Amino acid sequence: MSAPLPWRTAWRIARRDLSARFRGLRLLLVCLFLGVGALAAIGTLTGAIERELKTRGQRILDGDVQVEVWQRSPTAEENAAFARLGRVSSGLRLQAMATHGTLTSPVELKAVDAAWPLVAPLTLSDGRRVGAPPPGTAWLSPDAAARLGLAAGATLTIGEQTLRVGGVIADEPDRLSEGFALGPAVIVPAAFPDTAGLTRPGAMYRSKTRILLPRGGDPVAAIDALKARFPAAGFTYRQRGNAAPGAEQFVTRMGEFLVLVGLAALVIAGIGIGGGVSSYLEARRGGIATLKVLGATGTDIARIYLLQIGVAALVGSLAGLGAGVLVTPLLGRALGTLLPIAPGLTFDPAALGRAALYGLLVALVFAAPALLEARRFPAMALMRARVAPLARRWRDAALPVGLGIAAIAALAMATAAQPKVTAWFLAGSAALLGLLGLLGWAIRKGAARLPR
Repeated sequence: MSAPLPWRTAWRIARRDLSARFRGLRLLLVCLFLGVGALAAIGTLTGAIERELKTRGQRILDGDVQVEVWQRSPTAEENAAFARLGRVSSGLRLQAMATHGTLTSPVELKAVDAAWPLVAPLTLSDGRRVGAPPPGTAWLSPDAAARLGLAAGATLTIGEQTLRVGGVIADEPDRLSEGFALGPAVIVPAAFPDTAGLTRPGAMYRSKTRILLPRGGDPVAAIDALKARFPAAGFTYRQRGNAAPGAEQFVTRMGEFLVLVGLAALVIAGIGIGGGVSSYLEARRGGIATLKVLGATGTDIARIYLLQIGVAALVGSLAGLGAGVLVTPLLGRALGTLLPIAPGLTFDPAALGRAALYGLLVALVFAAPALLEARRFPAMALMRARVAPLARRWRDAALPVGLGIAAIAALAMATAAQPKVTAWFLAGSAALLGLLGLLGWAIRKGAARLPR
């Protein structure tokens, strides 16, 4: 039995036979380009948002530490303890109804003191950079202005008081840290809720105090000190490293969900990959037969065409990675008003590597049966197959296909934020592919029994 060709010799033969335009392998290229591109874009965008949430934590929280308590304001002793830690800004958050003429809308009232904001100023639609509104004035979010039909200079009523619209908000730096709201935001002076009768007994409101520590201050140590000083105060703490937990959790879960959707699309595209590879090898039966007549072994055939398909898969995956990186700024521009995304191109090596690995593994799983089928037939059988197709033996492909599927599942589980959800997804995908395979087998059997 002759020794198999060295990989270098196999590559020389594969390179001569491989068209520069990848004729016959374009379906493989397109499937991997789309699938890997989608996974790369999703992973890069998710990573970019998560990094910005961490990087801009102080700006998003408007401080280094936030202390929140329900149904009361901090006591004088508590305020003194806060002030010893750094610069302080306090205010209330509550739901209210705003009225303008016949229009009424629920709003999220954000009452802030003169020290707000501690980190970055508020920007209005007319370009002004401002802080807390003057007495009798409110800053309105675009949604609040649209719902109530208001513009700068108009008036609205909240509770027992009337406010003048001082401007419409264009950029509210600490918006993400406020979390879920039942209505659009209206920013008012700190004293307004009391004068409007919104904090009477029975009213529900939250008091928020933000603390900006001196440069180099440790927010975790500051929180630990406050917990030790006021163990029964009922405070809820947040620090700049976790400035917007709701947004971060949403981005993480949505990113994982979209990755699973993209992986499902890539697996479905794998059916096209398998068909494209089968057609490609079918068109080269004459060349395979010639190589075998000249002494090439089944292993040599597998190496030659594995290299060709591997190069095509690598090119398709790299093109998909490039497209994923290039489309991320466009997605960031579309989501820029909702989530923090740095402008320009963003590279996330982990996300890109994961997307490429998924693509190459899917290509391996769906190309392996056709490759192994081509390597096991003798030259004369390959030539006769033009008239009488040869039966497939799926047992030969069981090992590489099984290893590829196991690698895909292991990669998905290793990178999953919610392993249980990922496990159910993988089980569902396996069941669906099994059902499709069973359906295809039934159709072939039924067609074979039909009269010719």
